[in-house]
Amino acid sequence: MISYFRSILPSRLILLVLLYLAIRVPLILLGIPATVPELNFMLVGERMADGFAMYREIYDSTAPLSALVYWTIDVVAGRSYLTYRLVATALLLAQALALNTTLIRNKVYQEKNYLPALVYLTLGCLTLEFEMLTPLLIGYTFVILSLPYFITLSREGLDNSRLFIGGFMLGLAALSFLPLALFLLMGLFAIIFFASATFRSSLLMLCGFAFPYAMLLSYYLFTGTVSNFLELHLLRPWQFEVSFLIPPADLAKLLVLPVLVLALSLFSMLSLPQRLVFQVKFQQLMVVWLMVSLMVIISRDEVSAALFLVLLPPIAYFSEFLFTSRMKPWVITLIYLVMLAGVVLLRYRQPLGVSAWVKIDESGILLPDSPPQSIKGTSVLVLGNDIRYYIHNKIATPYLNWKLSQRHFGWLKDYEAVFALYQNFQKESPEYIIDQVGLMPELKYKLPTVFDAYEATDAPAVYKRQGKQNRSL
Repeated sequence: MISYFRSILPSRLILLVLLYLAIRVPLILLGIPATVPELNFMLVGERMADGFAMYREIYDSTAPLSALVYWTIDVVAGRSYLTYRLVATALLLAQALALNTTLIRNKVYQEKNYLPALVYLTLGCLTLEFEMLTPLLIGYTFVILSLPYFITLSREGLDNSRLFIGGFMLGLAALSFLPLALFLLMGLFAIIFFASATFRSSLLMLCGFAFPYAMLLSYYLFTGTVSNFLELHLLRPWQFEVSFLIPPADLAKLLVLPVLVLALSLFSMLSLPQRLVFQVKFQQLMVVWLMVSLMVIISRDEVSAALFLVLLPPIAYFSEFLFTSRMKPWVITLIYLVMLAGVVLLRYRQPLGVSAWVKIDESGILLPDSPPQSIKGTSVLVLGNDIRYYIHNKIATPYLNWKLSQRHFGWLKDYEAVFALYQNFQKESPEYIIDQVGLMPELKYKLPTVFDAYEATDAPAVYKRQGKQNRSL
């Protein structure tokens, strides 16, 4: 089977895509589980589609370019898990093919093949979180697209305009998922490996990276949102307070396959004879890519399987050395079949009835099967982290992310925070407030003109507004 993909004939590409879809599509047909991150993305897109500005009227750390993607999806399809999954499927396929095309065009290997794309797409089906349209998935597409602009300098006579474009791509990646700005280190090492005028080339890359940020900051300066952008997005992701969305033991189960493939690939690479200078430099660059990927993972305050998507390109690159090694063909094929079987077993563990033996606790990212039904089709504000009340409702006021909402709710002794709450609730008044943190008594005392309109209901911690809303939603 592996030998079949050691060619770049069109039939190999067609079978590669069909194999990828054969793993993904049945999962969609079996039912799409609703997840907390995707609902959060949908709320961002929905609120932007309703005319509210990101960071000024939506308190969330989602990167601006990713928020634009979610807004576009909401305008086209509304709240649609199917659309999110289809777009994510298309992006992962595009990433694999773009990376493989770059490797082929630049003759990175001794022979041209689709093995990196095969491994990329197979491991890309490893977990439910790789199927979600996350900001990382959106931004990582730009990182992969930037690669050709860094590695072709020595082969095309130092066309430094390409460095500006490469930096621009990395800027778009950071505007989609801020920690991807760390891939500037990859760009810097690429310049060291492939360019001669290192200082001038580095400045060109940095100018390209800064250009989309300059355009965005100009817009935020015009709309008076710069301070909110800095506070809610640009500085937020670097706060190192690590928490695991799925148990570390279960995360380790998911990572066994990719780590094993990476280890075997690196071992196979070390046993290879000396190759061309360009190929050796590219190999060094991919080692840097691997190191930067690990830095991206540890830079986040919430660790989940979705972050390990950044490891797919280096694993796919190094895997070619494993699957073209001097081992017997049947051993190489067996290694891939074990990898494929492991991916299928993990993703289809419930339909196959093996979830009792292969336990992966994903409750931290899955929405409950039975959301509150008593509140439906209205506007809601949840004072707390439980966003399941938004499954069948719209959010009112900017307070989507509860951690970021502490800039007001966590400083009720401060006049400016209380006044900001008053202004936001004057613009929008939710029909229901779900007080999971017990703030309503203090809010009623500090802002009686706003919160005295809310009366407790029979449901615990649920307050309903009496009278008309200030703004129709």
